[in-house]
Amino acid sequence: MVDGDDSGSGDGLDAIEEATGLRVAMVRIQRQLRDRSGSDITPSQSSALARIEQHGPLRLGALAELEGTTAATTSRVIDSLADRDLIERVPDPFDGRASLVQLSPEGGALVHELRAHYTEALRHALSQLTPAERTVIRRTIPVMARLSELLQATERVGIG
Repeated sequence: MVDGDDSGSGDGLDAIEEATGLRVAMVRIQRQLRDRSGSDITPSQSSALARIEQHGPLRLGALAELEGTTAATTSRVIDSLADRDLIERVPDPFDGRASLVQLSPEGGALVHELRAHYTEALRHALSQLTPAERTVIRRTIPVMARLSELLQATERVGIG
């Protein structure tokens, strides 16, 4: 909790409602950002592009691990990005039999363009909040970063 009240145990119905509310809010925010970006890039494609930018040229298996997906799923995403000339396949300098994927100039430009759109949309929305609401958001940012780290560190849970 942002205000320092840690009286909740994190168990039971309250925890489920809290997790559900957070998930729904994050999905809605992400959807609104995507809708305002003017791009038809999918969330999976956007995530893969960002990971490739962050980690440099990668093997498909390493990208799949970072994304928490299967190699087959990652391969389909990469194929779709290659079809749009957003990534390039290059030889692995350490293993001539393997290849790496890296951003093409177009892919790098798209990543930067999307980030600029997302940042501007958030900046505009934040400017419409009250000072108290903005203070809550500022205090929540480190908690959200920690939550992201915790989710990344845990094993992927199969859904469906």
